[in-house]
Amino acid sequence: MSVTASELPENVVERVQTAKELLRSIRYLTLATAGTDGRPWASTVWYCAFLRSASRERLDLELVWLSRPEAQHSINLFERPEVGISVFDSSQPADTGVGLQFAARAERVPPDDLEAAVAIFSRASVTAGGNAWSAGQVEEPAPLRVYRARPDRALLLVDGSRGELPLG
Repeated sequence: MSVTASELPENVVERVQTAKELLRSIRYLTLATAGTDGRPWASTVWYCAFLRSASRERLDLELVWLSRPEAQHSINLFERPEVGISVFDSSQPADTGVGLQFAARAERVPPDDLEAAVAIFSRASVTAGGNAWSAGQVEEPAPLRVYRARPDRALLLVDGSRGELPLG
């Protein structure tokens, strides 16, 4: 990973650039969900980040992953779409590190957006040495579905300091 821990960048453009580098280099996110009863659940999923704009001053993205609809986190998303997400390189030394935290709304990708979401996920998967994917592989009766999260709050974490990232 090219991102190194040091100081939280004060410049928004530098923060957004650091966040984009993290999203390109870290392939797993931890997804925190809760059911209607409030009981928390955390899951780790392989994801891709779809940067919806090339803005240098804002982070405009969707996080996309595949999951089984009967998985606890998928059931929780159906009942309660508010999620917490962490993207963090866990190989960093103690008391250091660079990562991202998001508050977001997540959902199963609706049929009208499915082809585009699968294409984005497939490109990322192939680039990372994984399989190509098609919409037919994530529709009934296939076991997996495509999900996405759209952050409404983002934080860049550097060595214990946190800084807001502008979204949109």
